Amino acid sequence: MNFFRYIHIAGKVYSEIKVQKQFNKTFLIPYLNELENKYNGKFEAEQRGKILKYYGLFITSFLCSSYKRLYGEVLSDEERKRATLFGILTPVGDDLFDIDKLDNESIRKITFQPETYHATTFSSHVAKEIQAYLLKTVPHKDAYIKASKGVLDIQVETIAQTKPGISKEEIRRITYIKGAVSVIIYHQCLDEAASEQMLEVLFLIGSLYQLGNDIFDLYKDVRDNIYTLINTCDDYIQFKKDFIERIQLQNEKIYALPYAKKDKEDFCIVMNTINARSLVAIDQFIETQKKYKGKIDWWQLQRKDMIVDMEKPGNILKWFRYIYKITPPSPKRA
Repeated sequence: MNFFRYIHIAGKVYSEIKVQKQFNKTFLIPYLNELENKYNGKFEAEQRGKILKYYGLFITSFLCSSYKRLYGEVLSDEERKRATLFGILTPVGDDLFDIDKLDNESIRKITFQPETYHATTFSSHVAKEIQAYLLKTVPHKDAYIKASKGVLDIQVETIAQTKPGISKEEIRRITYIKGAVSVIIYHQCLDEAASEQMLEVLFLIGSLYQLGNDIFDLYKDVRDNIYTLINTCDDYIQFKKDFIERIQLQNEKIYALPYAKKDKEDFCIVMNTINARSLVAIDQFIETQKKYKGKIDWWQLQRKDMIVDMEKPGNILKWFRYIYKITPPSPKRA
């Protein structure tokens, strides 16, 4: 694939981001204000920022729109609205666990029977309203409910990552599932539920993206004493090899999908822009491990040692190189 192909794909993504930014101005921001007034509460500045800059912007314009382009379709207004609403529900759902300290039964009721739940906190009011709307409007309700259950179940299990004695095998299982259910449920907000073959692809995409999140959340996780595959790793060279092998498996699964060859190639490139970013960071961790002669105790290091500056010209160049390197063209038979 030539350089101009990548420029063309980048232009498509940029156009989607512009569309979503405009949608956020006309719908998302007014709706957040409406929720605050209706339920006499406030989205914290950091939380509102995550909704407007990541969950309600990046996920919809980058992930959901890419699903639709893979299918040779365009994200509809209703699909955009549902995906954007779930972008509010994602961080608000964390508050139900971390701030409101709701018991599991209450959270399950909000998830599966929101109309019968008696909300008493701002977050629970917001979660109840949005989940009730989604359950009424998603075209494939059973698929959405199944995905919701997956998100809820793994959210409960992530508590284990605060325990120092947790095994790496358990961290890996939680990490992969957490990432998978996160990308799957956004797909199930769309008009077309994911096929079994597509679910396999989404599992790999999500697991890689969760690893990426943990890579760039290294400082935050160390600060909060959350144990991840990143801050417990003792061999980043091997970690990189395993990461690339998982990317290759993801690519193979994407190219095996029953869609147009060009659309699969475009989808693969877009998905790998995030994985390439993670590889740049892993290279930095490899150098850090060399510096400390093979043994890193992240809890003893400073914040600057854990931050990867992706705005550095050298890292930007490496990022582009990795995108090209890890995204082969689709096989002729695909």
